[in-house]
Amino acid sequence: MGSLQEHLFVQVASKSLNHLAKELQKKFEPKKGDRFSVEGITYEIGPPKYVDNNIRFEISSKIPAEEFPEGYSHSEFFGQIEEVCKKTTGKKPVSSDMENIVRETREQERKERDYVKLTYMYGQDELYDEKDILREIDEFSKTPGKEPPPRVPGANTIAARFILTRIEKALFEAAEKNVQDLINANKSVRSELKKK
Repeated sequence: MGSLQEHLFVQVASKSLNHLAKELQKKFEPKKGDRFSVEGITYEIGPPKYVDNNIRFEISSKIPAEEFPEGYSHSEFFGQIEEVCKKTTGKKPVSSDMENIVRETREQERKERDYVKLTYMYGQDELYDEKDILREIDEFSKTPGKEPPPRVPGANTIAARFILTRIEKALFEAAEKNVQDLINANKSVRSELKKK
């Protein structure tokens, strides 16, 4: 069993990523579960984990094999996506994989699809700055009637509430940028494919 900090960080990260998935479903085309589709490609944000004092999560997108010209492979598409993601100005994925998912449908039909899966990790120092938290606490204590951050079960101090609120907001913004980078990578590779 993990520490209280680990539990709280994962709880807040889950809330943040679930909120992001719901927002992206509203912005784009919603799919089953918390998946969404952008221009015919399905995306999914995986659940967070706490690994070596980092929050880790995965973003995946379906490989649009039905659009490939003859002789072009899934691994070529995956390789091109990897290259585009390496050139992004934002956070780079810590790893990238091509994953094959097999699903059985109600009609006993077997569906097999390949996905690009990118893994991101964010450390505490990327999600909040202790000096900013101390400044917020000081400002809060000097301002009578100021509304405190929302309560989080298990977070018993104002400092913990400020930290968790900051993590939730920062992770939402970071993951949104990561998803947008993958959407842009898919657009870029697809537009190159259309020229072939």
